[in-house]
Amino acid sequence: MQYPDWLMKAKESKKLLQWIQDPVHSFKMFHGRLLLKCQEEDCIVFYAVDSKEKDCLQLKEPKLCGVLYLPDYFLYEVDTAFYEAVGIPADFIFPTRENLKKEVEGRVTHLVKNLIDTKWDKLLLKYQNQRDSLFPNINRTQVQETSKRYLKAKIKPEELFYSPKFSFAKMQVEYTDVMFLYCLNHHENAVQMIADKWLKESLWEISQKRIYLGCVREEMEELQKKAA
Repeated sequence: MQYPDWLMKAKESKKLLQWIQDPVHSFKMFHGRLLLKCQEEDCIVFYAVDSKEKDCLQLKEPKLCGVLYLPDYFLYEVDTAFYEAVGIPADFIFPTRENLKKEVEGRVTHLVKNLIDTKWDKLLLKYQNQRDSLFPNINRTQVQETSKRYLKAKIKPEELFYSPKFSFAKMQVEYTDVMFLYCLNHHENAVQMIADKWLKESLWEISQKRIYLGCVREEMEELQKKAA
């Protein structure tokens, strides 16, 4: 296979590659730094270890210093310890777990938006058991005031649609190391799973806001007709 530039230009590329291709969890010394590698499905997780802790059972707090995704040899969450140990040039910049987190959030948002646009009726049927009503309490006066405010702000009715945006923080879901590795190993499944959880817990909120803005949009159109 064609190996990425970071691996080809690393000073310890040959030694590292041989180690990576050995599936056994093990320790190896690189430039005076002891590294531990553990394989989790298609990912190899690297830890920087105190040189005295060569027994896995005695490890206290090994420091995560890199995650390698084997199908394309892409590196994530690379720490200085890994750069220095294997001799990766400093000008190579790698994505972090936070980068992947934002990518997953974007993919979940895109998937749910697409489902809302194309399969709204099926979503209402599938996720009908919500903790709150799918329909908002519409306050006529509030709708009118909101419509006037939007028109005054030069917002057009056709531009007004509720567009939900997913975030782990809003869902109060912690993006743990386990979640990080699962998203790497099972990207599509992870997006589907997270989207399903979001819809199970929050479709009522999405539905209420969608319906409310629909009422505001219709009111804006009526106000425009009266003003014409």
